Parts: sequence; C-alpha cells; structure tokens
Amino acid sequence: MKLSVDTGVLSLRFGDFEAARMIKEAGFDCLDMTYACDIHSQVLNDDFHEYATRLRQHLDTLGLECNQAHAPFIFNQGDKFTLDDDNYKAVVRSIESASILGAKYIVVHTTGYTSNSSVLFDREYNIEYFRSLIPYCEKFGIKMAVENLFTYDEKRGAYFGRLGTPDELTSFVKELDSPLVCACVDTGHASLTGYSPEDFISNMSGDILKVLHIHDGDYKGDKHTLPYLLEFNWANIMRSLKNINYEGDLTYEIVCYFAKIPDKLIPEALRFAEMTGRHLISLFENA
Repeated sequence: MKLSVDTGVLSLRFGDFEAARMIKEAGFDCLDMTYACDIHSQVLNDDFHEYATRLRQHLDTLGLECNQAHAPFIFNQGDKFTLDDDNYKAVVRSIESASILGAKYIVVHTTGYTSNSSVLFDREYNIEYFRSLIPYCEKFGIKMAVENLFTYDEKRGAYFGRLGTPDELTSFVKELDSPLVCACVDTGHASLTGYSPEDFISNMSGDILKVLHIHDGDYKGDKHTLPYLLEFNWANIMRSLKNINYEGDLTYEIVCYFAKIPDKLIPEALRFAEMTGRHLISLFENA
C-alpha cells in the first residue's frame, strides 16, 4: 500500500511544482492532483496540456508518482455534456491532464440540487453524465472513481447522502457497467450519512472500491483533518479495508489540516502526516 496526499492547499499556497517537491521531501510515495481545489485551475487554460507535460517531467525527476486526481466539482445539475460547456470541458480536461501525470484514477463528483426546499439527486441524469465521460477515460487511459457524497440542507440543518450508502454507491457503479469506473470511499462523508467509516467500508467490495479519501472527523461536519485528531477508530478502519481485500493506496484528503498551519511549518506538518500514514499502513498490514 502506497501513501499519497492531496495537493489542494499546498498547490494553492506554493504552486504545483513546489508542492510536489515538499511532498516528496516529506517521504510520501505519491500525490493526489487536486484540480478541485485549484481555483485558477490550469485545466481551464488552453495551455493545460503543455503545463501537465512539464509537471509530469518534474514528478519524474523527483521520483514521485501521481496515483490519482480529483476533477473540478464545478459541474452542476443541468449543465450540458458537451465541450461547449465550460464546466464540462474542465472535467474532461482534468481527465486528460491527470492521465498525462500518470494517474490511474480520477475522482469525479455526482451532482445534486435543491428544489422547493428539498435536497434532490437525479440518478438518471448522473448516470448519463458519467456514461458521457467513459469514452474520454478510454481515450486517455484512466479510470474514473465515483465518490460517496452528501448535501447539506441548510433549512433543516441536516446532511443528506448522495450515493451516501454502500448499496447506493455500489449499485451506481454496477449500473455504469464499465471496467473504467470504480468507487471512492471518503471516510468523512461516510460519517455524515449514517455510518461509521469502517461500517461503510465493510459493506463495500474490494472489486469495486479502488480509491480512498482518508481523513478524520467528528460525525458532525466535513473536517478533512489528519487521523487521530478527532473521533474515528483508525484500527477498525484499517481492519475493514484488509477484510474486504482492498488493494489500493492510502490517500489523504486533509485540506483542513494544512489550512491554518503557517507556511514555514508546512514541511514539518507534512512529515508528521507521513509518519501517521505509515502507522496506518502498518495497521492494515498487521490486521
């Protein structure tokens, strides 16, 4: 099991190239290229292909892999599945860019919406959306991971799942019926839709679950912080992954962990995160 971390906050503060260097120096095996947090998003620029090529060369020089990526989540209910739609184009370009970086997987969000004060999920629209992206995955040689998500209902002060149960996530992936589509389980999201992370994982199959977003939480909010800082039971989580024969990497999505740390302390924060990740991997290996 390799150890990876999202680029999110690091890229926003230091740029992708410096973020990669810092991640490598901290001892990580891989990075998760997070287009979702890159607001200026290089994939919206017409030189995105050349940029990704230079970044891939940089990663190769460092000896750092890009194991997965995260597509922008600016695509909205009702957007068109055409490259004339900027939001759709950004997702497609992120797929191509991630493939240039060598990523095996890219996480793509489903869409949700609110109508008449109700939080809704249009399954048919989302199935069509993901099916429209499969040819691009095939063209660029990368797999797409569907994530368990939530929508926060401000009126009711409650979280509602969007593929928020293991059965819903599994059935959505199976309906797409493509070897280029798998599942991503986000531990924090699982905790907001009625599950402990270990129970959510235990009800998945290792044949479908290929990608992780690992972070700690308190069952009350989407915290995205380092394991052991809040309430999740990490021994149980790693055991559940072992029990379903999970064969993927351990990938952090800990944007909030880095958010308030001063720039000069980020290298030490990264090193501590790396040490914590190695401990989690040892729990998995010894489960």
